Amino acid sequence: MRLPGTRVVLRGERRDADDEDLFRWLNLEEWNYYDEPDKPFMGISRGEFEQRLKERRSRPTEPSPSSRTWQIDTAEGQHIGWVNYYHLDEQAKRGYVGICLPEDEVWGKGCGTEAVRLLVDHLFGEMELKEVRTATWTGNKRMMRCAEKSGFRVAGRMPHRAEYSIRGEPLERIEFSISREEWLAQEEGGV
Repeated sequence: MRLPGTRVVLRGERRDADDEDLFRWLNLEEWNYYDEPDKPFMGISRGEFEQRLKERRSRPTEPSPSSRTWQIDTAEGQHIGWVNYYHLDEQAKRGYVGICLPEDEVWGKGCGTEAVRLLVDHLFGEMELKEVRTATWTGNKRMMRCAEKSGFRVAGRMPHRAEYSIRGEPLERIEFSISREEWLAQEEGGV
């Protein structure tokens, strides 16, 4: 499945070249800090990475009904990250979205916001969810800005599993939410 936008395209299928990108990304400290700010950075060796790939390929790949990942490519075809939904609750018609753009040269260009918006539109349109949420920590300003630009509102704050990040920043989990009605209203309004 492909979800095309103006700047980015979300693709459901993986390519072999994605593995090389992932290896490079797993060895970049900055995005890892914003993903797990309370854990010291540990890169991955080529051998360990190859072992993980071998294990992943040996397991049957049945899609999970509660989560799914799309790779993000630029409109020109450059692989720049991934976006996903997770904790999908089909009974409550609610799920969470997440995004990762590991390399800083694509930050601040609207690619992340467009990728999140494409996925949220899919979740409300095709999957008929009633609410979509996203969560981050208060130090992740880029993710907070992406959520707000996508129409999400702060739904709650709670303690993080650690009080401070490894860089000394106070940690607090922040959740954002948008309802189907809010999404449709902003789409009709041209936001």
